[in-house]
Parts: sequence; C-alpha cells; structure tokens
Amino acid sequence: MVCQICGAKSGFYPLCKNCFKLKDEGKITKCEDCGIWKKDAKPLCSKCWLKSNKLKQKVSNSNKISDIETEEKNFRSKFPANYRTEDGHMVRSKAEQIVDNWLYHKKIVHAYERKVPIEEKLYCDFFIPIGKTVWIEYWGLEEKKYLIRKKLKKELYKKYDKNLIDLTDKDIENLDDILPSKLRPYLPSNFSFD
Repeated sequence: MVCQICGAKSGFYPLCKNCFKLKDEGKITKCEDCGIWKKDAKPLCSKCWLKSNKLKQKVSNSNKISDIETEEKNFRSKFPANYRTEDGHMVRSKAEQIVDNWLYHKKIVHAYERKVPIEEKLYCDFFIPIGKTVWIEYWGLEEKKYLIRKKLKKELYKKYDKNLIDLTDKDIENLDDILPSKLRPYLPSNFSFD
C-alpha cells in the first residue's frame, strides 16, 4: 500500500512512517467531512471547505430537510450497527460484515459509513480512498421505503459523478469472484488481490 499523503510505501497503513510522525505532531490530519488525510491542522480539506462555504452563502427560502436526509436518519435509527468486523468497525448487517472483512483481508484501505463529499447529507456503506476513490453500497432490502432510499442515493451518486459499486445478496454469495472485478477499474494498476 502507498501513503495517502506522499505516495511512499506504507505497508498495511494509510500513512508512511514519516507522515505518521507528522500526524502525531498535528501537521497531518483527516478531513472531518470526507475522511481524507491532508497536510494541515484545519478541520476540513480544501474541497470540503469550499463546499461548506458555498452552502453557507447559499440562500434558501426553506429549511426543509431533504428526502434523502430524512430517509438516512430513519434508516440509521431503524438498523443499529450491532455487528463487529475483524478490523473493529461496527456495521449494520451480516452482509456488510462479510464485505468489511473481505476488504480487510485483501488489505484494501476502507472506511465504513463515511459522509459522501456532496451538498446533501449522504453516507455510503464503504469508502475506498486508494486509486480512484470509490464508494460501495450494499442493497440488502426489498421493502418500499428502502427502495425509495436506494433510488435517491443512486441519483445523488450519478448527479455528482461519484464512482459507485453496487452489491446485492447475490454478489455477497460470490464475493471472491464479484468484488475484485468490480474494484479493479478503481484500484492502482499495480494492486494485487493475493
């Protein structure tokens, strides 16, 4: 794996030894919104700060919460994160636990339920910051409200041109065959699943 700051080899970690020392000194921090490592102590990276600033300047006639924000809030309270993964993440389903453990065993840096850096308040199931950043969504239910939420989320990924990988129960059954082929276009060309 390579360091997310300088590109040097970092073993199994997102930062190399030198950048890790800078992190301890407070010179490298994670963006509070998107979770990407950056070289400063400010709470947001430049992209997230610009988006945040634009939102503050945007005048709205209504303070109504968007449909996706309502659906996200309802979903997160209905399905608490009760499953612990091998790397310590707490996830909301057995299938998400399987995906998280698979990513961990393949040494793929990932985050669970990371806020997607867009204007709307949207959380992905998994975020992979190496190579071309990619978001993974596991669609595990077929009930009407869930399908509405799924449609809203997919529209936002498309609207903001975000790399999205969709996973279903059928994919989980064959994860070793399915996920490498879906991830390959986004990972560095020298990445090996071995």
